[in-house]
Amino acid sequence: MKNKFISLIAFTLLASSSVALALSEREGLDIYQRGLYLEAIDYWKKAAAAGDAGSAYRLSEEYFDAKIVKRDLKLAFQYLQQAANGNDARALTDLASMFDYGTGVPEDRKRAAELYLKAARMGMPAAMFNIASMLETGEGVAMDKVEAYKYYLLSRDQGFAPFANKALEEIAANMTADQIADAEQRADDFIPQAN
Repeated sequence: MKNKFISLIAFTLLASSSVALALSEREGLDIYQRGLYLEAIDYWKKAAAAGDAGSAYRLSEEYFDAKIVKRDLKLAFQYLQQAANGNDARALTDLASMFDYGTGVPEDRKRAAELYLKAARMGMPAAMFNIASMLETGEGVAMDKVEAYKYYLLSRDQGFAPFANKALEEIAANMTADQIADAEQRADDFIPQAN
């Protein structure tokens, strides 16, 4: 009897941990894509409460965009902050933009640069482009044209070609051949970080 009781406890713990592991942004997205919007939002709430950063990010979008739920900027910011704290690169980029432009929060270019840089190091193209422009001008971060060029190159290769090509052309006019070669080598050596 004692062994059956221990087995039952082990099974219960395993089953409950499987449920916690199953809660994910992807599962909620599957529900959402079937047109079950409120159910997906409820699902993401459970997943976010269980610590899933991706689900928190989705909730931040829902409460900001207000397509399904009533707009709640305070709640959107809380979920965005949770997702950013969980190292979700999309959330880091969006939060950086909020600080960059003072959207719902006081403008803080230094904080924006920190968040953009963290997301850029994770391989987020929009963050790469934005931190490149800040590095180029020295707004919110120390000016570094070589790093700016590197991140413009990386953003170009990740889908920001029209914007990045123009920026590369403009910044190159104020750089030496050695600086450009250094930036190109840094871009070639770039490996996205997990966080």
